[in-house]
Amino acid sequence: MNEGRRFVAGVDGCKDGWFVVLLELNGERKVVGESCRVVDSFHKIIALPEHPRFVAVDIPIGLPTVAMPGGRACDRQARQMLGKRGTSVFSPPVRAVLAADCYEKAVALSRASSRHTIGITKQVYGLVPKLREVHDAMTPDLQLRIREVHPELSFSIMNGGEPLDSSKRSEKGRAERLALLEQHFSGVDEALGGVRKSAAPDVIDAYAAAWSAWRMARGKARYIPEELQMDSRGLRMGIWF
Repeated sequence: MNEGRRFVAGVDGCKDGWFVVLLELNGERKVVGESCRVVDSFHKIIALPEHPRFVAVDIPIGLPTVAMPGGRACDRQARQMLGKRGTSVFSPPVRAVLAADCYEKAVALSRASSRHTIGITKQVYGLVPKLREVHDAMTPDLQLRIREVHPELSFSIMNGGEPLDSSKRSEKGRAERLALLEQHFSGVDEALGGVRKSAAPDVIDAYAAAWSAWRMARGKARYIPEELQMDSRGLRMGIWF
């Protein structure tokens, strides 16, 4: 317990598990402390000793049972909002794919889920281990505080509602995102200095997620789609930002 202390967290998957940015808030919901760590399982995200009021995670939480063109309603809406940055929003696999033990089986399970016979890319299949972790742990009650976000939506709102010009993988794109984060946080450079260069995008995205968690704590966060959509386990299929 952290009596008298309030925390929120942003989380992004990384090679060694999950990169976590913790923000400590005062009574006026202003950021008074920042810290970062890597944890090796999603169960440890749920059980963070700071018990953050909101945990914003850059991973799909509610999964469809039927593969549809464009994915979930929230995925389609996010792409529309992001314009040319919409390519960063992938359609998560159907829940059945989590049982696959190879790419070929994953494609077959996805195609069998609907008349659209939509497969999945190898890039999406690479996320299946992380998706399994999340979906083995999540419940509708946990989703009240552990919420799906997408960093590019966070950056768009930070940028006055305008999607960023460049990909996060480019030098210009990284500079754009760092400039936005540094308007709100003082520890980003230190966090980046503590990881290998290849992990920098995970740090930047975790900070963007933490920014959205901070918006949740202040009652400023938005959610798409407006119409509540649930998956077969009663989990919301939607994105906060």
